[in-house]
Amino acid sequence: MATDENAPGAQGGNPADNTGGAQPPHGDQGASYSPQGGQYSPQDGQYSPQGNQYTPQGNQYTPQGNQYTPQGGQYTPQGQSDANAQQPQGQYPQGQYTPQGQHAPQGQYAPQGQYANAQQPQGQYAPQGGAYPAGAYGAAAPAAPNPNKKKIILISSIAAAVVVLLIVATVVINVINGSQYGPQAVVDKYLTTIASGNAKEANKMVDTGLKKEKAALLSDKVLKEKDSRISDPKVTKTSTQGDSARVAFSYKLDGTTYDGTLTLSKQGKQAVFFDDWKIDKPLLVDVAAYISQGTEATVNGVNVDFGEEGILQAYPGIYTVSAPESKWFSAEDQTFVAGTGSKASYSSIELNLKPTDALTEEVQSQLNAMIDECAKETSKEVDENCDMDVTYVIGMSEVSKVQREVVEYPTVTVDESGRSFETEGGEIKYTVTGKNYSGESITGDLEPRTYWTFYGDITVDGDKVTLEFW
Repeated sequence: MATDENAPGAQGGNPADNTGGAQPPHGDQGASYSPQGGQYSPQDGQYSPQGNQYTPQGNQYTPQGNQYTPQGGQYTPQGQSDANAQQPQGQYPQGQYTPQGQHAPQGQYAPQGQYANAQQPQGQYAPQGGAYPAGAYGAAAPAAPNPNKKKIILISSIAAAVVVLLIVATVVINVINGSQYGPQAVVDKYLTTIASGNAKEANKMVDTGLKKEKAALLSDKVLKEKDSRISDPKVTKTSTQGDSARVAFSYKLDGTTYDGTLTLSKQGKQAVFFDDWKIDKPLLVDVAAYISQGTEATVNGVNVDFGEEGILQAYPGIYTVSAPESKWFSAEDQTFVAGTGSKASYSSIELNLKPTDALTEEVQSQLNAMIDECAKETSKEVDENCDMDVTYVIGMSEVSKVQREVVEYPTVTVDESGRSFETEGGEIKYTVTGKNYSGESITGDLEPRTYWTFYGDITVDGDKVTLEFW
């Protein structure tokens, strides 16, 4: 805005301060402005609209008899002369002097209300120092806090905290995933379970796929003794590729360190965050046994049936194979170390069952009983197993009756396998009744039979023994 050089008082002296005219020291500051007889001096000039005074730098401004001192903070409303009354900082009398919008922070002052028509001098008018004193009319109002800024800071802080928590959670999940749910952890737990003798739990961890009779050695009873189980299991190497893993391990058994490898597959997630690794195949070893009599035997004190193939699967361990719990057979114990890896043994056990005295006694008893039954017969011919027929007697044309008396039973011998027997000795006496060639009835004793032999097979089924004669 251009300065109005023709305004009253622009060049003349001011009667109020007797200065003889405003003296501009620099540039814009030399301009004076007095609307309706008033005078405005930026540096130390006075502005008196209609006889009133406005002094930015400690001068007095008295609108219609009132007094306002910007730096002294005093404002005397109309009708009051108390120079000590303080104007609260930042408050202005309604309808009088209020900084105008965007020009207020730059030190501009524009009277409102009755002084609204006063022209603004060109340039920005502010006391030296660039701003009006605090609390003065025209001073820049302090900026109000921006609530959005606090929200942004709060949201940023929350976001940063969430990121940190996610990073920490990810690290924790990865650590737990590897230490408790990874392939190494799964194999370590599996081997530890076997080493503790908990075959039932091991069977749950990895399905054996075996029927009950074929899983006879996969029981807690078989792994009951600590000395028969693996010890000091360790995972030695783990390699993972995608959803597959290969874990090498070692353990001790019977003073020897064995090795082995298990493969695993990832089945997805468990408990939302953790990998679900499963062992592909159980850690089983074949225990093969040839049993001389039957298919049953005792393994670590438990009766089992090896079946026709003579093979059962077991966890790595030491297995003592003995004769089945029977009074008919005995055998020297056989030990099989079921290991894995490079030091594994693939030999089989030969369990040679030997008949006990009880089996021989049982065969003898059954034979004697059969002989007694046969001896009761009075006919010439009896059961072929008895070997007591009398069909022809020298000096007799006809034999009508035969009386048999066992003088001594033959002695039974059972072979080493317990599968067969034979007899030796024995004596039987015959008394016959018939007719001679003259037709006369006669009775006489035959010469005792002193050599008597029986042969047969022995079948043992539990406690039952069956004889089959040849």
